[in-house]
Amino acid sequence: MDVTRRHLGALLLAVLMIGSAPAQPATPPARHFTFTVFSAEPIEHLVYVPRPHAAPLPLAFYPTARSPGYRYAGPATVQLIDSGTGAVAAEINVPPAIRTALFILSASDSPSSAAPRYRAQVVDDGVGEHPPGTLLVLNLSGLPLSGSINQRPVTLAEGKNVPIRVGASASVNLRTPFRDRSFQAYAETIALGDSGRALLLLLPPYRQGSLEVQSRVLLDAPAPEARETRR
Repeated sequence: MDVTRRHLGALLLAVLMIGSAPAQPATPPARHFTFTVFSAEPIEHLVYVPRPHAAPLPLAFYPTARSPGYRYAGPATVQLIDSGTGAVAAEINVPPAIRTALFILSASDSPSSAAPRYRAQVVDDGVGEHPPGTLLVLNLSGLPLSGSINQRPVTLAEGKNVPIRVGASASVNLRTPFRDRSFQAYAETIALGDSGRALLLLLPPYRQGSLEVQSRVLLDAPAPEARETRR
């Protein structure tokens, strides 16, 4: 009798413990967004899976422009895969607020051979974040840069800067300090057109010790139906 009671007590305790155990987290809902890709250096043979169980699609990289737009539905972490080896070439985490993304890829500086070959800067490329008539500067040069844009003083932050309204063109003149002097790092006039926008990507100098930054300018004119409203 005592044995039976002990077994019943143990069974009841197990049921109570199962009922009080924390619920397992549910599978995160699929994310839906569009994206484009760009790289300052040539990249080939990358694909991505647009949705679970779908066939991989190739990604096109253009030397002076964003790629075509791609649709994605799946986990928040997007994997870009080398179609030749099947290895994961990049893992990109996209913040939930982004609905239109630009992935700017560059070679990874990780010492581990097991790490992905590329890392990506994720830019919110929606028109609400980067409207027509504005210049968005992405400073990845590693240099402190200041100067003027359309004769207005600017000091650039590292990484993404706030878009600046420039109209149809932007005259950009940037300098960097070195040994108590200031040297020109970038000077160019960028033509946006009547309904265009521009992303100025500033990269480290070609040569070590140089103070002249590399640059890429991505121009586009989003269609009116694709424009978003800032909330």
